[in-house]
Amino acid sequence: MKNLKEKSEVRYALWQAYKKRCAICGNSIGYTQLQIDHIIAESLEKIPNKLYEVLKKYELPKDFKINSLYNLRPACGYCNREKSYYEGPEEITAKLLRKAKNKISDVNREIKKYLEESNYALKIEAMRTAVESGELKLEEYVDLVNKFVADYGDEYVEIENSFTNFRSIKYFSVKVDGYLPRLNEPKGSCIFTFNSFYIRGMNISLSHKEILKTLFKGTKTPIDFLMRPYVIDKLNEDNFIIQLGCCRFNLSKDETIHLCKIVDKFINEYILAIDKIEKRLSCQEFIPLSNDLTKYKLIKIDQKLWELMLRFAGEHDNYLGEGKWNIFDSSGRNMIKVYNNEPTDQYNPGFHCFIHSLVEPNDRETTSELWLVWWDVEGNQKYGIRDYWTVDQTYKWLTSEFIPAVLYKYSVIPLKNKPIFKKGYSFEAYKKNIKINDLYYRESNRYLDTKKITKFTDLLELVSSLQLYYSVTRETYLEKKAVESIYDGLIYILNISPDTDYQYICSKLNIKQTSNINDLITQVIEKKTNEKGGKIFGGILDMLFRAVFAATEHLKTILNYDEIILIAKYLEPIINDYNLNKLVEVYSNNK
Repeated sequence: MKNLKEKSEVRYALWQAYKKRCAICGNSIGYTQLQIDHIIAESLEKIPNKLYEVLKKYELPKDFKINSLYNLRPACGYCNREKSYYEGPEEITAKLLRKAKNKISDVNREIKKYLEESNYALKIEAMRTAVESGELKLEEYVDLVNKFVADYGDEYVEIENSFTNFRSIKYFSVKVDGYLPRLNEPKGSCIFTFNSFYIRGMNISLSHKEILKTLFKGTKTPIDFLMRPYVIDKLNEDNFIIQLGCCRFNLSKDETIHLCKIVDKFINEYILAIDKIEKRLSCQEFIPLSNDLTKYKLIKIDQKLWELMLRFAGEHDNYLGEGKWNIFDSSGRNMIKVYNNEPTDQYNPGFHCFIHSLVEPNDRETTSELWLVWWDVEGNQKYGIRDYWTVDQTYKWLTSEFIPAVLYKYSVIPLKNKPIFKKGYSFEAYKKNIKINDLYYRESNRYLDTKKITKFTDLLELVSSLQLYYSVTRETYLEKKAVESIYDGLIYILNISPDTDYQYICSKLNIKQTSNINDLITQVIEKKTNEKGGKIFGGILDMLFRAVFAATEHLKTILNYDEIILIAKYLEPIINDYNLNKLVEVYSNNK
């Protein structure tokens, strides 16, 4: 039997795992000059007492195998000759043993790759030999080669590392290795590897933006719909044109299905990883900066108000007193840093938030307003009221506590030439009498939450947001139940409505004009029954939500709280689709 180091797959794997360099001197080695050496001399196997002493010195287990990957390294001829049969310096030997242990997974991966490639080559050679002997016709050989795939098997093979958020998914002819977004590192990446004959072994890498722009749209849609951006076209019943990154190539129908299934699994985990970050930071209702996804826009205010906020923080530095508002670190410029050196009844010691200002390029010459931006400059892992504040906590503190305190202290602040006076109120009374919402602008919420729909106006705004979004959406893919749920909401509204805009609703739903409520409901039910789901053009949803909005408007005086909640619940499946698309949109618009 061959010694482990003499096996060709082991030699090749060690050479690749160590980047084709000598493990001792670090110099490049050609494959023909490569020598495989034992870190602890193989000769010690014949001297048990000496071997025991060496293993004890390096804190290795008693059953440590001299002839194992844990004790092999690639070496150049010079370093191997220098060592000969003698043990190297203790610190170097210990370092080489640690390095060999860390390289085990890389070596095993290269061994597997080598064996797969060898098996592939043998099968191709067997087919070529069969052609030469006449057992296989040339046309049959070409057909077999074209369809030959050295696959990963018909079951999903998934590998994950929770510490690095690494994922590896294999299925038939496709493999994807990727890093999912994680806290403080919201941009992931991935590499696709194919075993299709024509692109065998080709690696295609995608950045965070490419993953969201290319892989998300059309998730779970049939390939014949051509709704996936990476499935460019269908050449015939068994061939599709694929484009990933800068690479365009052909795949058979089966291979395309394999790719789509891998993509659906990976992009689902990718989105869940972003959602996990958002829930941890409570930032669903805020927009991240396009060039830095770890920062979030809070509010836009007048620059003069910002200057007073900075002044307030400077006068209430943590080291200047122990009052309620002595919670700032005023070092540095143009930044609010909430900090306390010692623990208090409300906070643990340390920083609680960093807020800096941002003037967007298009605002530099047109306005004196600026954005306040949440930033976790230290990359915390611990968030909460007593520790580092989440985005939502920071926003609430800004608008309900800090800005009112600043206005109250300085009595007056010019805002669009309208002074606001303290008028002798106590601070709590003052907060109740000022319209703080008039002092800042906040971008429209990109996250719709049915739990926040409590008033009639909230419901109308919800329907309007959905209508506006889908009016500019070319096409989307929705399950039949999701579309039926919208009709159910409309039917409920019409059933309790004393009157409605018959002409408008009929025209938007493209049904026969009527002025009878029962006839209208019957036609809407029939339209719902005929709904198929699947690929739906945005214009159809636009018209459907216009009809829902018009019907809802007639319920202003009769709709009760429970019915508002119920109608919002009917729209929940489509709200989930909206939120998912918005999440991808804001995290893929990075520069």
